[in-house]
Amino acid sequence: MRKLLLLAIVGLCLVSCSKDDDAPNNCKQPGSIIIEQLNSTSILFSWGIDAETAWEVEYGPVGFALGTGTVRQTSQESFFIEDLEPATEYRIYLRTNCGSDGFSEYISVDVVTAEPSVTCNPPSNLQLVSLSDTTIELSWDENNETAWEIEYGPTGFALGTGTTENTSQNSFNIEGLSPSTTYEIYVRANCGSDGFSTYSDALVITTDG
Repeated sequence: MRKLLLLAIVGLCLVSCSKDDDAPNNCKQPGSIIIEQLNSTSILFSWGIDAETAWEVEYGPVGFALGTGTVRQTSQESFFIEDLEPATEYRIYLRTNCGSDGFSEYISVDVVTAEPSVTCNPPSNLQLVSLSDTTIELSWDENNETAWEIEYGPTGFALGTGTTENTSQNSFNIEGLSPSTTYEIYVRANCGSDGFSTYSDALVITTDG
């Protein structure tokens, strides 16, 4: 009789424990992630509001493993991520933090940051105007800029090691060249505090002999 009673108690305990383990998670997922603002280095997003008051955000480049990303806690219904890389795809995970009730399941979204904004327009249509044995005259399209840097050297030279000239005109006459010599020429806009534009395509010219 005692054995039967003991087995009954053990069986009841096992059933009870099984029910506790299988109990559903009462922590609700947040609503859908909504992208509010997006630029080249930051993302502002929000989510549907419910009765919860705390959330956990984890993010990183697409493909990162959960637990290895950047994790942040928030009590707001929106979140601002900054210091991102331009033109990069990120995955954002979000779950509700229910305190002693644990966490909800994750929701996620993939977002691609924007290309960096161009604040200094490069020149275009770099072309030869006239040529002699010691001079090359150039012109290019302004593209709304007002100052430029010309860099030139023997064909194949590395940018940054050539001869540079500055001008506020969208044409320039390079002088003092060697006859029958091939030169490689680049132009970029000088935008002052906004820095320089990218270089134009190279113009390769051989002086007269």
